[in-house]
Order: sequence, then C-alpha cells, then structure tokens
Amino acid sequence: MKLIVIMPAMNVIHTSGIDLAHLRVLDVLLRTCSTVQAARELGLTQSAVSHALRRLREALGDPLFVRVGRKLAPTERVLALRTPLSEALAAVGRVFQSSEAFTPGTLKASFRVIAADYAELVVLPRLLAELASEAPGVDLVTTVVGDAVEDTIQRGEADLALGAFFAERGGLLLRPLFRDPFAVAIAAEHAPGRLTLERYLAARHVLVAPRALPGGVVDNRLASMGRTRRVVLRTPCFQTALAIAARTDLIVTAPRSLIAEYAKHAPLVMFTPPLELPEVRFGALFSASRQDDVAHKWLRERVAALFGGSRRRAKE
Repeated sequence: MKLIVIMPAMNVIHTSGIDLAHLRVLDVLLRTCSTVQAARELGLTQSAVSHALRRLREALGDPLFVRVGRKLAPTERVLALRTPLSEALAAVGRVFQSSEAFTPGTLKASFRVIAADYAELVVLPRLLAELASEAPGVDLVTTVVGDAVEDTIQRGEADLALGAFFAERGGLLLRPLFRDPFAVAIAAEHAPGRLTLERYLAARHVLVAPRALPGGVVDNRLASMGRTRRVVLRTPCFQTALAIAARTDLIVTAPRSLIAEYAKHAPLVMFTPPLELPEVRFGALFSASRQDDVAHKWLRERVAALFGGSRRRAKE
C-alpha cells in the first residue's frame, strides 16, 4: 500500500510498505516513548513494534526516536508530525465509524483521563458503575500532570481532562458539566456554632493546589479585601487536606460536592464561606480532533449524564 505523508514545513514524501498499522504504532510511540508499553497497548509483540519503527525510519529517513536511558526520546522531525498524525488517524477513524452503528457493549478501548482526586472521588465511582453495565470492555487510566493539563491534551497524551480552571487554547474544546460552590470543612470537635469572617481568618488553613500554581481563588479574594489568612499546609491533594482537617483544627475551603462526599466517611462539618467566592466551573477538556470520534463522544456524554441531583447543603 502506498501512502502520501505530508509533514509540516517539509516536502511531500512518498513511502511504500507503510500502512495505517505503522502510523498507529508511531502515534502510540509518541505518547509512551517505549516499545514495551506501545506493544502492550496495541496488543503486539515488542519485536513487531520494533519492526514497524524500523520501517518508519527507513521511509522517513530519520531516526525518529533515540535511546535516552530506558526511554525513547523523539526527534524534532517526529515531534513535528505529532498533531497532523493524530488528526489524520482521527479522520480515518471517523470514516470507518460512520459506516457502522456504534455499540458500547462491544467497544474495547482504554481511555486516558487527567483527573485530580476531586474528580476521581466525585466522578469515578459512578462512571465505573456505568461502564461495567454499558461498556465492560472499556478501561480507564487516570493521571495527574500538574500545570501541564492543556499541553498534555494538545499532544494527544490523554483523551480527556476533568476539572476546573482550564486555560483556553486553540485546538481544545471544553464541555461544561456543572457548577460547584465552595464550602469550608471543619472537624466536628472544632466546629463553631457560626463561621464568621474573623473566625475564618483566625483559623489555620490547608491550601489545595492541584495544578501547583501560586495563589488561588480564596487568597485572591482576600487580597482584594486587604485581608490574608494563615496557610499552614499546601498540598495538591484534596483528600489529604480533608483527612487532615478531620483530625486537626486546620480547615479546608474546597468544592462543596467533594466535602459532602468525603464527610460521609469522616467527622467533618460543612459551612458556607464567610466571604463571596466564585463557583467552581467543572468541565471536561478535550482535543478538537476528537470531537467527532464516536467512542470519545460517547464517553463524554456518559460523564455529562452523571452530574446533577442533590448536593449536601452547607451549614450557615
């Protein structure tokens, strides 16, 4: 089979003996940088992946990957192919998907999801129950990438990101899911009858920063009021913060749905914050190249369908 591969800022290259399977191998290698992991994900032997890589190197006249320790580091030339390759494979997938009915029950796929423990605790239990019923062949792999969420989605290294405060980028789409107000979690034994602003500012706080960025909604709001709070601990993990709050006099300001879920299993009392804070706009971020992918769209719809319903009310 003869393919025409178009590379950015380069001439058209005619290759022979390269088929879609080879391009799929290249796509997975760009994400995993490992022939072992690529073979496992594609259901091939490592030698088959190495053979495909050798054919690609011959066809494109470039090493494509060089060995650095136990990993393969992509060359500049293959990095330039990342986006057009992902878009081309997505387009080919849409051609075949449109010719037959999509049946979740027979789908065999593994989706990579970026999700802090906020999303994991609120979303995953119900989502996994849905998948077990409707699509038992679908697996999920979750990861946390700090402040590299948008870059990771753009590079095609993850299928979906669940969370809030995403930056707008070209080629990325955001599916709004729900809005979640902030609440304050305090251990039952230390909970006041009423949480005033002065009590709030006098307390010791845990700051949760899943993306490892400085500042935050609470501190930005306090700064606008000319006030500050005492942050004793900064952590990327909501569950760590809530576990500490349940056992100490430290308090946590976090999304209400998360506190409500965690308070089912820990001695926490939930209060309305004594200052005005914006709601968390929770959503699903994904690449525009996956917008029409039938399986990806189905997963997005299943995630969206999980939200809504009652939320535990905060104590005034």
